[in-house]
Amino acid sequence: MQNYLCWIDEEKLKEIEKKFPEISIEKFPNAIFIYISKERLKDLLKSLKDEFGFKMFIDFTCVDYPESENRFLGVYFLFNPKDKQRVGVKCWATDETLPTITDLWKGSKWAEREAYDMFGIKFEGHKNLVRMFLWEDYPYYPLRKDFPREGYKTEYLPSLNERDKDYPAHNYDPNHTPLPTLEDLEKTQKARIKKKAQMVLNWGPLHPGTHGTIWFIFDMEGEVIQQCDIILGQLHRGVEKLAEELTYTQFIPYTDRMDYISALCSQVAYVNTVEKLLKVEPPPKAKWIRTIMCELQRINSHLLWLGTYALDIGALTIFLYAFREREKLMDIIEGIAGIRLNSSYIRIGGVSKDLPEGALDVIRHFIKDFPEKLKEYETILTKNRVWIRRNVNIGVITEEDVYQYGLTGVVARASGVPYDIRALQPTDTYDKVDFEIPLGTVGDCYDRYLVRMEEMRQSLNIIKQCVEELEKLKDDKYLATENPYVLPTLEEVYLSIESMVKDFNLRIYGEQAPEEEIYLSGENPRGELGFYIVSKGDGKPYRIKIRSGAFYNLQIFTELIKGRTVADAVVLLGSLDPVVGETDR
Repeated sequence: MQNYLCWIDEEKLKEIEKKFPEISIEKFPNAIFIYISKERLKDLLKSLKDEFGFKMFIDFTCVDYPESENRFLGVYFLFNPKDKQRVGVKCWATDETLPTITDLWKGSKWAEREAYDMFGIKFEGHKNLVRMFLWEDYPYYPLRKDFPREGYKTEYLPSLNERDKDYPAHNYDPNHTPLPTLEDLEKTQKARIKKKAQMVLNWGPLHPGTHGTIWFIFDMEGEVIQQCDIILGQLHRGVEKLAEELTYTQFIPYTDRMDYISALCSQVAYVNTVEKLLKVEPPPKAKWIRTIMCELQRINSHLLWLGTYALDIGALTIFLYAFREREKLMDIIEGIAGIRLNSSYIRIGGVSKDLPEGALDVIRHFIKDFPEKLKEYETILTKNRVWIRRNVNIGVITEEDVYQYGLTGVVARASGVPYDIRALQPTDTYDKVDFEIPLGTVGDCYDRYLVRMEEMRQSLNIIKQCVEELEKLKDDKYLATENPYVLPTLEEVYLSIESMVKDFNLRIYGEQAPEEEIYLSGENPRGELGFYIVSKGDGKPYRIKIRSGAFYNLQIFTELIKGRTVADAVVLLGSLDPVVGETDR
């Protein structure tokens, strides 16, 4: 593996400055940003894409600065697949507007809609600028600084169907937030899709095939889908807003509940970002534990995917087999972290507790036994005629699609793009282990199946190396409590007055992070999970933007399903493997 810096180098920055002398550069220890005016924004982004190789769209968000003249700052993240470099671009939204970049990157469509939904930013030229998570006619923008964390007092309607004169649908006090009525939901649905074909079919939001509360709208001609849109937001909890009133440690449990199927991976991605910001170095033992836990969680997640995906297609046996091995993993995770699902096991500076006695023996037994189980799955599925008919050439994603939509994880690698954060910007001990990045050649549902199967083998290989290293570090520390930003252990609090005071200060006043910005990401089972943190030097983040891999991967579904049947929709959605807790946040 080769370790890349993953941020734009000085030589390329000078070339950009030569072409755009009006730009200004902002450098942080873990991020580099280019400032540009709104009038020249599209020119710079197009040049970065076509001339400087930053052709992969990663994310877009906004930051609210109420004291500033222009208030809202747009922030773009791009990636250069050839040089393995990132760049950030910033632009003030003068008059609360920005030009759309959907003509440059199709994946920016949902990002711009989210910025409109949360901040009220208008995007000039955007063809369908409607709410992303909230219903149409919702009067507020929740991520603005003047929106209260608890929201506004809500008046409850006696019934969504009643139109009693005492409860007119939209006659509310301006200090109250109206609940959505049936008319609001119908208007939201109609804003997403204009009927052109024979009939409109609603799939979800509560349907076992959607793997969560996702609402799909199909415009169909017979059995063939002509157009499609997706309504998200049924699970939106506003975690980015909540983060603004929490210390960095207090936010860790919220990361559990995004991609709850791979909670440990989400914790690690977030904690690594905070540690880079705070300049905290965890002990070597903690890094190895994190790596092994992430890979156990990756296998766990892929097994859940395999079992439910096969069940969607009608293969009940694989569902039972996959959950048999998954239960063993859940027992291992519970034995180490204390909880099966949302453990909050990772801590700033290490992990919350050491490996229990016998944990490595149980893990060693699992990695010895599991390869035979993988062969069983493949014997049943890989050359099965029904499996091949349902997967081959369904939902083909090209390399260009990956760059246009910002697709990551298995979805990108199945299309032949070797985009893996573990190799590009390794954290913990990923730079010390050997593993291969499996790639597909076609980019269809079948390739996504094959890549996930091989990824489980590679995870076993990584876990084996971690076990060997942890055997040598049995008596080492698992938490860097000597660092001023790291909470002491419970035993230290009981035995030391200094530790008690430190614990009190960190829990009450938070980790006083430097006034910096950072973007760092982790390789989740569903793609790149990134955290963009803006710190004002306080104990709480000024802004946290969560870059969800599942959110961007799901976006391409609306294009891939055109011309296919509803039966294919079940397979295609399963192959993308979204988790609603992460898409909605």
